[in-house]
Amino acid sequence: MNNEENTITRPIHYLGSKLRMLDTIKQAVDLLDDSNGCVCDLFSGSGTVSRYLSSYRDVIAADIQMYSSILCEATMTWMDCSIGSEEIVEKIRKGQTRKKLNAVFGRLLEYEQACIDKAKSNDIDALYEIIEKGSIYIYLKEGNDSCTTELRDRLDELKYTLQERNETEDLDSIIVRYYGGLYFSYSQAMDLDCIEHYVFEHNGLLRVKLLAALLSTASEIVNTVGKQFAQPLKVRDSKGNYKNSLKKKILDDRSLNVFDTFEKWLEHYLGAGEKIHSHRVICDDYKTVLHDMKSSDVKVVYADPPYTRYHYSRYYHVLETICLHDNPVITTTFPNGTGGISRAIYREGRHQSPFCIKSKAEKAFEDLFIGVKALNVPLALSYSPFDPGQAVTPRLQTIDQLIEKAKMYFSDVSTMSPGEFTHSKLNATEKNFESNHEAEMLIICRNR
Repeated sequence: MNNEENTITRPIHYLGSKLRMLDTIKQAVDLLDDSNGCVCDLFSGSGTVSRYLSSYRDVIAADIQMYSSILCEATMTWMDCSIGSEEIVEKIRKGQTRKKLNAVFGRLLEYEQACIDKAKSNDIDALYEIIEKGSIYIYLKEGNDSCTTELRDRLDELKYTLQERNETEDLDSIIVRYYGGLYFSYSQAMDLDCIEHYVFEHNGLLRVKLLAALLSTASEIVNTVGKQFAQPLKVRDSKGNYKNSLKKKILDDRSLNVFDTFEKWLEHYLGAGEKIHSHRVICDDYKTVLHDMKSSDVKVVYADPPYTRYHYSRYYHVLETICLHDNPVITTTFPNGTGGISRAIYREGRHQSPFCIKSKAEKAFEDLFIGVKALNVPLALSYSPFDPGQAVTPRLQTIDQLIEKAKMYFSDVSTMSPGEFTHSKLNATEKNFESNHEAEMLIICRNR
């Protein structure tokens, strides 16, 4: 890994992060275009590839998720800023929004702190109950008769206060109402809301930088397995007992200071940006991006689409809601509306990638190949292989299938194997994100 690669920071905990193969991707792009022309990063995700390549050539970063656009814009765009991160954080700490939210949620925060203090003395039940049953959003919509009297009394009190103040859908409390208790402590979630209020008081590039720092903060402090947002911690074992083994992680994550973490990330983003090469960030579907692009706009396309049935929107729905700054409708456990509100608080209408749907994946890759071929430019396609003999969730398209399909549109198709990489690991039921010893590779497609 060269020095430039070492300076690229992971903005969020991202599945399948390409941080460890940035130089390999650059080598492939350089091989396909030695003129240092513009590269399109078609599924830009956390933006690390776009940011790295932007030091060497012009970049178009494209992704259908808003959080991706924010991260890419914040990391690639230089901004002269007269105000420092410390001054901004101090304004947020002392702002009226924090006082307002404290007046509403203060009693619940006091209860939470008492539960944390008990857990430090090995009495974990009350704190674990908050994680398991403490969703404010679900309580406002459905109630919860299975709560202990102590938690139910505090949630009832909060419900009454929110209704009296006509603030059950207040944009200043989105994060604590939807995700407090589950993904973050109530206190952390309230502080994130204070930051978000400040973010949306501003416009333009400053808002983008502030919002990116908020996303990175949420990703760093979230209290889940793997630091993603697929689901809150499962605090019970198969026998229904609370897992004492989770106590340290729960206490550690929920003690992280939101404002200190945000200040660190804001300092990073205020100092980030490319001054030499230009870039463009597009928030749209890959087919639309390719269709609207002109061959003169780009010299090579790099694509890293998903390969399994797990939709990335499932892992980053909280970040998407933070960016959209809305009150989303939340899905139910089952599509027909039964089973109650999903415990993970998935937003309704979140993006369902055709690459993650078995019946649509082949056509999705075909559309990708057709779109790139129409531009008459080469394609570097990332692929993470798997061993069909192992009991892991397979890719919806094997590498052999992809190569054969690519050959229908490109005269020269080959593979590059950059070495051994291990992606983010989740729990035992989602091993498809855990690469085995086989190297991740690039499928190189071009017409000579």
